[in-house]
Amino acid sequence: MDSARGRRTKLAAAGLIIAVAAAGAIGVSKFITANSPSVVVEENSSSGQREQRNPACEPLLSDSEVATSPDTANTSTRLTKIVQTAADLLRVNGAAWGPQVAVGSELSIEEAFEHAGSVPGDAMVAEMEWLRQAQRDGLYDGADQSLDSLVRHIDSTTISDLDLVDHLGPNWQAAIDVIGTVAANGFDEYVSMVRASPAMRATDALDIRSALRGKAVALGFEAEWDGAQEVVAFYFQQCTLAALAQREVNSSVEEYVRDWDLAEAVARDAVAAAFAADFSSDESGEQVEILARGLQIVQVPSEFDPDYLLTRSVDPYENLHPEEAELLKLEDPLIEGE
Repeated sequence: MDSARGRRTKLAAAGLIIAVAAAGAIGVSKFITANSPSVVVEENSSSGQREQRNPACEPLLSDSEVATSPDTANTSTRLTKIVQTAADLLRVNGAAWGPQVAVGSELSIEEAFEHAGSVPGDAMVAEMEWLRQAQRDGLYDGADQSLDSLVRHIDSTTISDLDLVDHLGPNWQAAIDVIGTVAANGFDEYVSMVRASPAMRATDALDIRSALRGKAVALGFEAEWDGAQEVVAFYFQQCTLAALAQREVNSSVEEYVRDWDLAEAVARDAVAAAFAADFSSDESGEQVEILARGLQIVQVPSEFDPDYLLTRSVDPYENLHPEEAELLKLEDPLIEGE
């Protein structure tokens, strides 16, 4: 029953994302021609659709390009530059509430962030941190919020180490490094690596992650734990949206999305391990090692001996916030008539 429910959950989610992606393309005919503050979004009258590529989901630049990139500064400085570049892009091209309503050269806020960074994973972290600060500053409290005020707030936003501590916890750098490790492969390649990998997760990985979250909550880091996990969720949300928009119409949705949930769960495990690395107990240390190992096996499977106690299984609800998962578990029997 669990496997059938999981399959239904994944297919329903994929269907929803496809619908959103299709809506985002209606009436929009632009594409990004460069990745700089002077980028111009042009009309593509022959296709009638906005390009679906998301630069934040593409692989790391070559070593030589990264070595000469100014974005290799310390993390908070690098993220601040992304926010400022996003503001520049919005000023140059114009801002829209979303790609489906953009006119001419306009960009949505998400698109501006996607094109503002060159280090994989950074754009997602920077946008999530800006959103946190925007909510903190009350920008979304009023129903009459204007795009101009959002762009002005983006332009005035800076990201410090203390901001990242508040958002992602004391081990924020390690959490960002894990996100960067996943994103450096590019979404498609990372999923391919997960598909090709031998079993990599402990059978009780979700229980371990839940136990570590409980310890984080007890230490006063509930919001920070959830913040780190939400960055992972945001990366996979944006990249699955972009990937589904490029799916061949006649291809099987179930096959196309195969192991996407596993790929996200492995990333969530690794970020959880990074977050909890300094929890002071022998038990926590062992739990951290177990969760971190999954991504390590995906990256370099040849360095690990086969372990028949490991699994590729994923709970249908485990990539949700615990409260959302509990609500869905309560609703599912009613919806399915079970």
